[in-house]
Amino acid sequence: MNAALAELVRESQSYLQAGGWLMLPLGLIGFWIWWQYLLLLCRLREALQHDDPHTLGLDGDLRPVGRLDACERRCAGLAGAVPRMIVHAIARMRAGQSPETAFAQCRSIELGEYRIAMLGLGALVAAAPLVGLLGTVLGMIRTFAAVSQRSSDVTGMVADGVSMALITTQAGLVAALAGTFGLAHLFWRYQHLVNQAHLCGAGFLRGLGAGEPPPDDSGAGGSDVLPATAE
Repeated sequence: MNAALAELVRESQSYLQAGGWLMLPLGLIGFWIWWQYLLLLCRLREALQHDDPHTLGLDGDLRPVGRLDACERRCAGLAGAVPRMIVHAIARMRAGQSPETAFAQCRSIELGEYRIAMLGLGALVAAAPLVGLLGTVLGMIRTFAAVSQRSSDVTGMVADGVSMALITTQAGLVAALAGTFGLAHLFWRYQHLVNQAHLCGAGFLRGLGAGEPPPDDSGAGGSDVLPATAE
């Protein structure tokens, strides 16, 4: 067991050395991609708690005296993004905003945090193969420089350059592929949150005798609301 572990360590060291100094930023990018993925996954799991209109008391008339206060107290005691939207929207309504404007602004603020975080993660995923491509270019430059030299160790120098080019490309692609699948999973959860926020917002505004909530168009591309899908 110890011999196998020692062999694995030696092979890993050889792999990293062959990739050159670019393996350090590639490793940091790969680590940061998965760290951000796990953080966002935990945040979205928390956000998706208590996102049912019936649980939040949003499936009835909220205009009778005391109903809105009861709804606020219930949402204030629950975790999740939708209860926070309702509590903040009620506070804005008491400050004089219309129900539609209050809910739309609270929804945009709450969902915007996740959207910005996913954009940052997407930038890291896009950067990984570009750093790997830089390693490819540097490796090929080293290879051609070795070929142009009249040295007795041309073969070894060419092999080092080609190894650097291939290993950095491989590392960048592995980090990008893993991050792409992780980002797709996060977006699926985020889209479910958007749909549930729209559904609960519609129930909230109907209970107040207001209209449907406007689509969330704070991000690029217009409305984020899609037809609800079964989990």
